Amino acid sequence: MKKQFGLPLLLSLAAVFSHGSYSQTLNNTDEAGLPIESGLTTFQTLESNGPLSVARDTPRSSSSGPLRAPAPALSRVAVYAVGSSNCGWEPMTSLGQFSTTCDHGGSQLRVAVQEIGYGSNPVAWMNSGLLPRSANYQTDTICNVGGQYTFPCPAGYTVVGWMRYYNLDGNESGQFQFQDTSTNAPRNTLSTQITIR
Repeated sequence: MKKQFGLPLLLSLAAVFSHGSYSQTLNNTDEAGLPIESGLTTFQTLESNGPLSVARDTPRSSSSGPLRAPAPALSRVAVYAVGSSNCGWEPMTSLGQFSTTCDHGGSQLRVAVQEIGYGSNPVAWMNSGLLPRSANYQTDTICNVGGQYTFPCPAGYTVVGWMRYYNLDGNESGQFQFQDTSTNAPRNTLSTQITIR
């Protein structure tokens, strides 16, 4: 009895090598538009050495090592920096700063919000319009390293907060607002705002 392996082997190889060969191209007529990431490369990396990087609280620890405790409650939200095509990143110099000093504008506008503690419901507005969650295009971890809030967290440190980046492209100026509610007790809601010139 003669076995024929040729045809089944050929079909099996064709199925294996043709899997995953489909690709899709993105054109400018897509409803969603071009990916946001395409424009992010024009900004320099935001540094974690600005005036708002000084940690006010002390890390929880004991002589026998770190304490086991629930996540820290939300204790601060602040606009950390505003970035634009015209100015690059402008770090804020004080908590609750009323407005930017640079005349922002151009095709790109970004805001970085520093959130110390754990929040569970971040909400942002630009010129009183609620921003979609997708406007928060990047979130970095924040750690307390030697009394400085550092982001992103180096390996081995405990996360104490988040740096949230918002895409406000299409706006050149206006009022940016942000609020979040603490994940655990006391479940407080903190907010911040800034006038972007």
